[in-house]
Order: sequence, then C-alpha cells, then structure tokens
Amino acid sequence: MLREFISKDWYVVFCLLSLVIILVAKKNDTQRFSAFLKLFGNNNYLRIYLKEHSFFDRFDSLLFINFCVNIIIFGWIGYQFIFGPVAMNLLLFSQLFALVAGVVMLKIGFELFLGYVLDLQTLFNILTFQQISSYNFVGLVLLPVNAFVVFGVDFAPLAIVLSTILILLIVVVGMTKTVQSNLNMLLNNFFYFILYLCTLEIGPYLVLYKALNRD
Repeated sequence: MLREFISKDWYVVFCLLSLVIILVAKKNDTQRFSAFLKLFGNNNYLRIYLKEHSFFDRFDSLLFINFCVNIIIFGWIGYQFIFGPVAMNLLLFSQLFALVAGVVMLKIGFELFLGYVLDLQTLFNILTFQQISSYNFVGLVLLPVNAFVVFGVDFAPLAIVLSTILILLIVVVGMTKTVQSNLNMLLNNFFYFILYLCTLEIGPYLVLYKALNRD
C-alpha cells in the first residue's frame, strides 16, 4: 500500500526562514553566538551573559522565534507520523506559532512572578535565563534535524523516534547543568525548587501526555 504523498513545499519555506533568522542573530552579535554554540560544552555563556540578561533581548528573541518555527515543524512531523498527513497553511502555522510562543512566554512570566512573590528573584532569573537558552539551543539543533528527517530520510519512523529522543536528551542535559551550576542556591531553597519542578516542568508534560492518550 502506497503512503499518501506529503507536500514538502512548506518545509522549504520554514527551513529558509529559520536559516535567515539564525544568520541575522549571528550577524548582530557574532561573539555571543559563538559562545552560545558551546552552551552545553561549558558554563561560560550562562556565566557571562546572565549578568547583562534582560527578558527576551534581541538575541534571545530571534533565536526564540527560530525555536517556535522549528518546534512547530517537528510537532507537525510527529503528528503526521502518528495520525497521518495533514495540510499546512499560513493560518494554521500562525495559530500554532501564537500558541507555542504564548504558552512558553506565559510560563516564563509566571516563573518570574513567582520568584518575585517568594522573594527569590535571583534564583528564578537564573532558572528562566537558562531555560530560555535551552529552548533556543533546541531550536538550533532542530533545524538540521528537521531538514534531515524531511529531505534526507523522507519521514522515516526510526529517524523521527531518534530525533525525539535527542531533543528530550538536550532538555534533560540543560536541566542537569542548571542544577550543577546553581547547586548551593538550589539546596538552600530545596522546597521551592521541587515545587517548581513538579508544577512548571514535569506537570505540563503529564497533562499533555494524558490529553494525547484520552480515549
């Protein structure tokens, strides 16, 4: 039985859009971009740029847009893998983009507000900055991953599964580095950190898992 044809035209547009965004980010701050590429190799990027970090500055905003674009593509690939081909159009993409960007920014905004309420601004500023950095790094990795899955192996199931594992691994490694680089501060506020993990990191994934597995 032949598989239904999946148009790749929109993937070309998305990949080119992401590439342009990344090139603009690199041109605007080449030194920071080079340091960002070594995010998981050492703590220099987080240590240096945390001091001058503002909520979604130009560099973070560009890479965050790239993250949203590529996570939508990846989610679209996964959806077609599980449920079958689905057409993409500008309206659907805009809605998905607004949803992804809105949920992430709402989550981060709530975390910063929680830090203010608990008088733990420093801790939550660190957590949110490292979280944004991890998201943006995932966006960079997803660009070649998405291109490979779509154009290199033509939606091969194994490639999709391995790509999902890779993304989850990056998220876990990012959280591990956050814990390691702020161990003393987290231990001093251990209760709040566990509350943060359960409600804002683990909780949403459990809700999403239950929603996807409803009868």
